[in-house]
Amino acid sequence: MIDFRLNKIFLLPSFQPFYSFNKYMKRSTSLRSDPWRERTVRCSSVLIVALGVCLIALGVYTTVLVLTEYTSPRPCLSEVCVGTASRVLSALNKDVEPCDDFYEFACGGWIKKNPVPEWATSWDQLAKLREQLTTDLRELLEADDIPGMPKSVLKAKALYRTCVDTDKMQAKGVKPIENLLASLGLPVKPPSVSSNFTWEDISATVRRRLGLNVLVSVQVAEDVRNTSRNRVVIEQVTPGFSERYLLHPEQFGAELDQYHKYIKEMIAIVDPDTDAKKFADDIIDISTRLARIMTPMEVRRSGTHLFHDVSVSQFVQGTGGGPAQWNEHNWDKFLKLVFSNTTVELHPNEDRLIVMDLPYLQKLATLLSETEPLLIERFIWWSVFSTVSPMTLSEFRELGFEFSRAVYGLRARAPRWKTCSANVNANFGLALSYLYVNHHFDNASRVKAIEMVEDVREAFAQTVSHLEWMDGSTRDRTLRKLRAIRNFVGFPAWLLEHDKLDKHYENAEVIEGNLFETFLKLTNAAVKKSFQSLREKPDRNRWVATATTVNAFYSATLNSVTFPAGILQPPFYGNGIEAINYGSIGAIMGHEVTHGFDDQGRRYDEEGNLRQWWSAATLEHYHGKVQCIIQQYSQYHMQQLPNYTVHGFNTQGENIADNGGLRAALQAYSLYAGRHPAADRARLPALPQYTPQQLFFLGFAQIWCGNSTVGALKSKMVEGVHSPNKIRVIGTLSNSKEFAEAWQCPSGSPMNPVHKCVLW
Repeated sequence: MIDFRLNKIFLLPSFQPFYSFNKYMKRSTSLRSDPWRERTVRCSSVLIVALGVCLIALGVYTTVLVLTEYTSPRPCLSEVCVGTASRVLSALNKDVEPCDDFYEFACGGWIKKNPVPEWATSWDQLAKLREQLTTDLRELLEADDIPGMPKSVLKAKALYRTCVDTDKMQAKGVKPIENLLASLGLPVKPPSVSSNFTWEDISATVRRRLGLNVLVSVQVAEDVRNTSRNRVVIEQVTPGFSERYLLHPEQFGAELDQYHKYIKEMIAIVDPDTDAKKFADDIIDISTRLARIMTPMEVRRSGTHLFHDVSVSQFVQGTGGGPAQWNEHNWDKFLKLVFSNTTVELHPNEDRLIVMDLPYLQKLATLLSETEPLLIERFIWWSVFSTVSPMTLSEFRELGFEFSRAVYGLRARAPRWKTCSANVNANFGLALSYLYVNHHFDNASRVKAIEMVEDVREAFAQTVSHLEWMDGSTRDRTLRKLRAIRNFVGFPAWLLEHDKLDKHYENAEVIEGNLFETFLKLTNAAVKKSFQSLREKPDRNRWVATATTVNAFYSATLNSVTFPAGILQPPFYGNGIEAINYGSIGAIMGHEVTHGFDDQGRRYDEEGNLRQWWSAATLEHYHGKVQCIIQQYSQYHMQQLPNYTVHGFNTQGENIADNGGLRAALQAYSLYAGRHPAADRARLPALPQYTPQQLFFLGFAQIWCGNSTVGALKSKMVEGVHSPNKIRVIGTLSNSKEFAEAWQCPSGSPMNPVHKCVLW
């Protein structure tokens, strides 16, 4: 309601000249005295004055209405906004002060209402969205075939039907495993005596036919020093169970006991005559030995971890400084068997390899020479058996569930359809993407998401332009790399072309009714395709994930960001309020862009080549700011595990990306609001007290609302490269002065510490 009296006060100065002018006119035109005329003039003057007042008042009233229309908060009452408001409100815990613990304030309600499901070990917004996507895929896979469907889609549906038919799997028993083991040159029962076993033959054959890296990892990937070509990459591989658990039995004794029990009970089923306890002892023994020679993650991500470029001949002969035992192993035969049945023949002097873990390989050569062959054979046998056994007897799957129950807190088996939907997605992801985007993705979402990515990129560029610690040359290179980042949003355009989609899967064969044989054929085709890419030029426009993926990615060698259709869904995207969209998916976009400049990504240039392009002075400033983040996160712990702290060094890349991503997203929202002023007036119904800036931070925090079992949380803190969800929110927001301003947090309060770590 407008106070008209207030308008009169402001109208008087404007009215005064008009009144004075009329008085002057009256005197100048009064040539003689005429009472009637004087009364008429006075009456006319009053009417004119009154009319003027009304006109001016009307103008002011209209102006106020217009200004109110364009400046006052306006609730968004669309169906989408109402749903978003309900979700945001339901997640809150208003009993907690936002400046004390914003995660509990933003997520306390969600955490209370969303316990971890019995068939999961963690549950958060990503997990819920994956659950919805898996359900959508099930419906698409179980729907009737439609005439004209791509052949690849029909293959995917056949694989799903085969996977859910556990009766046929059970009927075949362990015979498929025995046939596979024999074809690999391994005994059909657990090895008990030494044989004419050579690890090079078996390990290489297992890699080629099963895609399984045992003892040594071999793959084809871009040459990190020249991404215009592919190279063979050789590096270490995990021994099958967490190396950190293996190396610290005093801390993880309970987990190791459960692993021992799992091995023992699996062996007891497949061969009651084998000493299962001794077999399990041997597997843990050799696994621990392998864990001891592995290059620690802390070294692998540091600058001291070097890439060794050697010729095939140099690698085979060990001329890179290998131990005396190096030549006791037939590395030449190993490589030839890995590339067997492909179009690739390695040339000793022309072809070069990238060895990423030379110290590991040197120690491995010694370990293999000094270890009893039976122990090595048992390890490879177990690696194969434990991989394929779940595709046979239900008893094996049951033991796997019991192991996960004891170690990670799983309480119930996932329904078979979930397992099979995930299996089909892993093997026919693009075919499922074809179905998914036709039913669950609007191209308008893709257009809008691209606009957001560009806003985030521009925001990051503005930040870089004002960094005081970065010199001019490094700044120019940083901006050049930033502008070179390519966006892959939604799904590849060619996906909807049947011929191209079917061409992609032309060598993928599904034997309906036989899951085990189908697995072997699909794996063989995929491995063959991968190894034959050695002679091909890398596809710089390839997608690193399918549309049916609920995640986001940055590729250092491609210098690209990928946001699949699977994650461009509520609550990450499409919330009706742009402040929340930028706080959620915008922060994720900023996170991926920032990965290009974290402790790992910064080593690669705009073409994805590994090389030093930072000045020494700027690098020194950079390391100082990164150290601040490492120290900050190393002090965090979770209430459920008071004796464990976040590994600040191993999580630094993700923490850098979280902090830089949030800052870029907030600035990106400002850019959007500058183009669309109405955005800054939008409010959620039932939550009118929250400004767009506050909604932005709520949007960010609530995408990380989550619960976890203690076992899963421990695994994440010990091995993961991401901080726990709560720490991702607390750590990031406590470094943001904009957050403190938006929520009016006093200096020195838990969410507004005096000292903040700011890099990007």
